[in-house]
Amino acid sequence: KPAEIEHGYVEHLIKYRCNPYYQLRGSAEGIYKCDEDHAWVSSEAGKDAPVCEPVCGKPKNPPSQMQRIIGGLLARKGSFPWQGRLVTRHNLTVGATLIGDQWLLTTGKNVYLNHSENAKPEEIAPTLQLFLGSQKQPALDIERVVLHPGYPETVDLALLKLKQKVLLGEEVMPICLPQKDYVRPGRVGYVSGWGRGATFAFPNMLKYVMLPVAEGEKCRQYYEARNKSYWVQPILSNDTFCVGMSELREDTCYGDAGGAFAVQDPDDDTWYVAGILSYDKTCTSSKYGVYVDVQRVLDWVKETVA
Repeated sequence: KPAEIEHGYVEHLIKYRCNPYYQLRGSAEGIYKCDEDHAWVSSEAGKDAPVCEPVCGKPKNPPSQMQRIIGGLLARKGSFPWQGRLVTRHNLTVGATLIGDQWLLTTGKNVYLNHSENAKPEEIAPTLQLFLGSQKQPALDIERVVLHPGYPETVDLALLKLKQKVLLGEEVMPICLPQKDYVRPGRVGYVSGWGRGATFAFPNMLKYVMLPVAEGEKCRQYYEARNKSYWVQPILSNDTFCVGMSELREDTCYGDAGGAFAVQDPDDDTWYVAGILSYDKTCTSSKYGVYVDVQRVLDWVKETVA
């Protein structure tokens, strides 16, 4: 028992802390006082216990602009901890992006690979497997597939819910959802993936490339002029944006779809998902890749994962 002091008193306090890669929700400090009823009470949460939620957008080894999936360089361990590898029916590998400890973004087209267009999401979910972190990690099962209501006409996007929450660490961490508009021509983002390389073979190492946001009207005119040249056309709408190739003609390729167009905000040194790669059939043969603008669909994402 602490000593009594003159003209003062003793308060009994406890403080909650979160494990590494987690943080207390909101502005909570995790400090609780023992009240007259001998209950622990917080000024922010009352008698409710605090909640530790995932830290997002803080990779241990963020990609460097000095480094430069066709021709892209290998990503260092922990550079893109939000990058998921989704294995679909018949073992096709595509991308997915972790946005929480149980939810990922990918494309609707990825979900429907080798499935009939009449297949229901609940029929597709058991056929999918998700891998996060190192290649030694076991496959994770998908509990639920939620298609954006605009799919397939205007928004090529889907949410995947894992059957269990994943434990976060250096190699597994979500990317943050955007708090403002990061999509403007010339803005540079980073795209990672396991898509086909220059030899058109799927690599077993994660690669990445730096790419700039392109002017939307030029992108639209480019694809309209080549309408008959490609057997699959991209979905271009108010909810998409285009990205050009790097100066070294690096680009995304088959299997990179579902990956994030990740941007670093210098104001808070945090990484945000500005877009999800939808049209990845370019492999340097097309001038632009097409991405779903995440900020444009943010309300749907938040409502679905709530």
